[in-house]
Amino acid sequence: MERLFKRPLFVLLIGVFLYPLSLFAQNISTDDDENTGDDRNVMLNASNNRGPRDVNIGLPATFGGTPVLENGMPVVYFYWPQKSTKAWRNDATITRSALYDIGQTAILIGDVGLSMDTYDNIGTAEFQGHGALNTNHFGLFRGDINMSGSLNTKGLQFSVGAFVNFDPGTYEPMHVDRYYSDKSQLYKVGLTQRYNADKGLFSVFYKYMNTKDINKTLSPFIYDRDGKVKEIEGFKIGRKSYYECSGMITRRNPFTNAYEEFDVVDDFGSISHSLDLIWQNEYDNGLKVKGIVRGHIAETGNYIPIMTGVSSLKGNTEENVYYEYEDGTRFTGDNVQNVLILSSRPTPIKSLTGTFTIGKNSGRHDWNIGLNQWVYDVDKFASVGNVYYQEVAPDPRKLIKKGDNAPTADSYGNIPSGFEYHNGTENKTAIFVTDKWHLSDVLDLNLGARLEYLSLRGDYQDADLNATDLNAPKTAIKKDWLNKAFSVDFVYKITDKFGLLGEAYYIEQAGHLESYTIGKDPNLKQSKIPGGSFGIFYNHPLVSLVSKATYIQRDEYRTTVNFSTSRLPGLVKREVGFYDIQTIGWSTDIITSPFKNFDLHVLLTVQLPEYKNFSGQVDFGDGIVEKYNFSNKTVTGISKVLIEIDPSYVWNDLRVWASARYFSKQYMNKANVLYFKGHWETFAGASYNLTKFLDVNVSVVNLLNHRGASGSIPDADLIQTKEDAKTKEGTIMSGTYIRPFTLELGIKYRF
Repeated sequence: MERLFKRPLFVLLIGVFLYPLSLFAQNISTDDDENTGDDRNVMLNASNNRGPRDVNIGLPATFGGTPVLENGMPVVYFYWPQKSTKAWRNDATITRSALYDIGQTAILIGDVGLSMDTYDNIGTAEFQGHGALNTNHFGLFRGDINMSGSLNTKGLQFSVGAFVNFDPGTYEPMHVDRYYSDKSQLYKVGLTQRYNADKGLFSVFYKYMNTKDINKTLSPFIYDRDGKVKEIEGFKIGRKSYYECSGMITRRNPFTNAYEEFDVVDDFGSISHSLDLIWQNEYDNGLKVKGIVRGHIAETGNYIPIMTGVSSLKGNTEENVYYEYEDGTRFTGDNVQNVLILSSRPTPIKSLTGTFTIGKNSGRHDWNIGLNQWVYDVDKFASVGNVYYQEVAPDPRKLIKKGDNAPTADSYGNIPSGFEYHNGTENKTAIFVTDKWHLSDVLDLNLGARLEYLSLRGDYQDADLNATDLNAPKTAIKKDWLNKAFSVDFVYKITDKFGLLGEAYYIEQAGHLESYTIGKDPNLKQSKIPGGSFGIFYNHPLVSLVSKATYIQRDEYRTTVNFSTSRLPGLVKREVGFYDIQTIGWSTDIITSPFKNFDLHVLLTVQLPEYKNFSGQVDFGDGIVEKYNFSNKTVTGISKVLIEIDPSYVWNDLRVWASARYFSKQYMNKANVLYFKGHWETFAGASYNLTKFLDVNVSVVNLLNHRGASGSIPDADLIQTKEDAKTKEGTIMSGTYIRPFTLELGIKYRF
């Protein structure tokens, strides 16, 4: 299979176009159809082109991003160590999508946030095919195709699909794989038997995916005054590589203690196999039964570079300290980057998950009762930490610190930083109930409830007992929770065009095995997430509007914070903190068509996400104790003001569109004195229908070429005054950024 990556002639020339979804309900109705979304650009991703963007809900986004479902089931049981984009892509086989709100996500899958569900083409009565081919001016190759049809006249149908992606990113590293940004192939095969006059079906659907990438784009830049960033001389953000130039890492195997060499792209990829068994039927009495069982096995690796801070040699007060390249040559530059690499071998993962529902449209009720039975197993996940130094330069070379008090590095220039380990099984059993209740011609209710039993069984390595040898005795994990979730939303039509709407939800969520990777008991507690909204809607041929106030709160957050004090320069204390988050806000969503063939979508959100119950003190020793209180401070990394503007115009066979999103300033330290200024994410494009079989399209990512940089200055959380914050102006730091200006071209075809 590896050979296929190296034989482009084997690959079918195809591509994918993202069919985005509506974030808010427009044209409020009581239709029973599933939410299939519209063609707005809600899910366009400015950070990468592999998956949907993170949609803001007023709480910090998880590392895993927006939960993705396929055929009603999450594509991965949990986002770590296998993220959704390592087992799924929005390929040509997907025929429709749905965006679930917070309440629906909680009831259906027991997760928190907005989620996207995608449904595969499992077979068609008539033969059909479609696909696409995409490229960009950096050299992207993406191909995509799906074909489906009937095998006989008795309802036996098939569907086959293929997707390949060779993405070189926006720069060419020295020795790192040319397609470091994404090198993926995905194949799907489905066989479906329809019966009962097409009211019933049984389908077997298989999916294979092989993907490799480095999923973090990093760059050094200068933190300037007023929250701005500027480029370092000779280092253009997004156009120069900041990965250590060799493209290799040598690390100690935590199970054997032997040193092993790895390619940072090819040796940390993910291979997965999924098999879905899908059954559904509608009986003569109107009863509908649906079921899906998915078996999923994978081996998934991770390579995560973390830039922990830049040291300036100009102000270095350490005596007899200097740096050398690996060949012994003296480093004569001014700045050195501290790097932490977290890497995990391709870890075996298995899951067997099933969801079954039974429901009926009974008078004014459209009810469903469902059951989730999900079992997940991770086999000895171990992430190894290595710290090293590198120069602050394009395609940087590794450095070794020399002199008094220099840390001991191994013969490969790495400073061991321990490992993270967890192992075991999670079992989730849940029953859920939903009901669309049409009380009257003017009032509709959607009700939902979920009761979920979650158990964790496994073991972890207690770092206090042994932090260097995975052959040492383990500490057992045995946890059980009963999670509850409830949701209700209503639509009240005061007139045929105007009315009220609202929702309320309460969600409980417990922990996962990955919480134990820190090497100590995380003291997991059940998080409680209450929230809701209340507002108005107005529908008119010229304008459709939803405006509502929102509230969400979550407790039992847990984080690790690096603290430092000006009274002991250079000393860092790493502390664990517990806190809550509360967000109140107001959102207005408008779709208007002021003249023929022109549509405009505008979304405005104003919110106040704040820390609650977040205070404590740090003991630095020598009698030095620093107190902190971050309660009522704005949460880092979340904007208070969000604006989205999406115009589009159709003229005969030509469609022109644009999308712009504004994110106001985001704080980078918890005391709210260091921040990044606001930025725009911009997209634009056009598509032209050449024939009924062929479309051509062109699009631009980051039209205004904004940087959209984010990150943090290490040890900055005790900087609590604007005067102290000024001392950080001019600091060289490292962080992530949105994709630079990118021109994309594509064709879509049908046959």
